[in-house]
Amino acid sequence: MHSSIREDYLEAILRITSAGNAPATSGDVARELQADAATVERNIAALVMEGYLTEHDGRFDLTESGRELAGRVTRKHQVLQCFLTEMLGIDEDAASREACTLEHEISDETIDRLSSYIDRHHPPAPPGWRWRAASTLLDFNEGDMLRVIRIRAPGRNRRLMHLGILPGEQVQIRRKLRNHAVVVRVKGCDVAISPEIAASILVEKTG
Repeated sequence: MHSSIREDYLEAILRITSAGNAPATSGDVARELQADAATVERNIAALVMEGYLTEHDGRFDLTESGRELAGRVTRKHQVLQCFLTEMLGIDEDAASREACTLEHEISDETIDRLSSYIDRHHPPAPPGWRWRAASTLLDFNEGDMLRVIRIRAPGRNRRLMHLGILPGEQVQIRRKLRNHAVVVRVKGCDVAISPEIAASILVEKTG
């Protein structure tokens, strides 16, 4: 069995058993992975033979080694999805799909470093912050000092990254133009941002 298939199955079974607090059936796994029953039964049997699952009365649970591997893959997925959504502003569904692909190849060491990077550059916001008090560049005045919290501009983030506008970065509003575009200073340079993109950059006031 290919390692990526093994990891997908163990990750799915961890989700099922954690949500229901009970062992999973092959039908549960088939629904979770949207796979046909025969393929699922064959792969589950292989995982039992490999020592990753136990079976009792048609229900399956993770062994210690299965739970350890499933937990590692789940953490990789979560860190990758967090980086893609919180740091790059990618849509959550798209980020989850990308994470599903990347999680099988990326090393534990790289994940540890990526997690540390996120912690340094994007400290956790208070619970409910985004929904209670999310403000964009358009909501502030000339001269205001701001910190970028999140970018919600899928497809446009590469340009913002090149300009140095990233979550955690300090920016200052220099001018607000008549067409609602905003000129901000970032890393010592003045950058003009269209109103459409400015509306997707969530910030908080720092001074």
